[in-house]
Amino acid sequence: MVANRRLFIPFLLVALVFFSSLSVAAEVDLLVVDDAMLFSSSEESILEESAAGLSDQYDMDIVIVTTNDSQGKNSREYADDYFDYQGYGRGNDYSGILFLIDMDNREAYISTSGKGIVYLTDERIDRILDAVESDLFDGDYYGAASGFLRKTEEYLLAGIPSDQHTVEEGSEENKLTPIEAALSLLASLGIGGGFYGSVKSGYRMKNPPNPFSYRNNSIVNLADKGDRLVDTSVTSRIIPRTPPPGSRGSSSGRSTVHRSSSGRMHGGGGRKF
Repeated sequence: MVANRRLFIPFLLVALVFFSSLSVAAEVDLLVVDDAMLFSSSEESILEESAAGLSDQYDMDIVIVTTNDSQGKNSREYADDYFDYQGYGRGNDYSGILFLIDMDNREAYISTSGKGIVYLTDERIDRILDAVESDLFDGDYYGAASGFLRKTEEYLLAGIPSDQHTVEEGSEENKLTPIEAALSLLASLGIGGGFYGSVKSGYRMKNPPNPFSYRNNSIVNLADKGDRLVDTSVTSRIIPRTPPPGSRGSSSGRSTVHRSSSGRMHGGGGRKF
């Protein structure tokens, strides 16, 4: 009896480890995690099936998460951390896209990783959020999640933009170094000083005329002149607005990235509702 008990205990421990690993794997396999209970069971099943098909087709995890408790984080931090620490992401670059409906911060956020960063540029993320914004304000969260999958599939099918490029948030792009700023200041002062000197010397006359010289000042030459309008034409055009350099959306192919708490690089963007 004692020998059997000794054999049973190691077997029990191995079984517990095995089944716990299975439960963790099953949890990671879920692509739709509705912690805020915003979807019905049938809606959740439809979203899960759609997300799984899209994930397998493009070899990246397409994830939908809802929450009522962001654990004191903002939406970007919560979305990035959930993706990283729950084991999502395929391949060495952890490719994937996560759509978060954060009821705590009242914000929808899209977090991208790996291939997801190059597919969903800043402009494309903004357009996806444009497409789901009305559903979020109306409380149609299933419609918003479905819209996210639909627009994401549209952009994945369109492929990576030809002008796609990645810029790290807070990088030195479009920023002046202290030396460049000092040189710019000196150049502007020099140009301004030269212009001031030339104007001042132009107004300094060596032999100013006598303002009371009535003979020279009383010459009047009257002539009959008339202007005749021959023809007119008006051309109008719309001048497009150009975003300031370095602003989000200044390039359609730009993907702005940042580093999450795990140390990985993520792209993304959010919208309050």
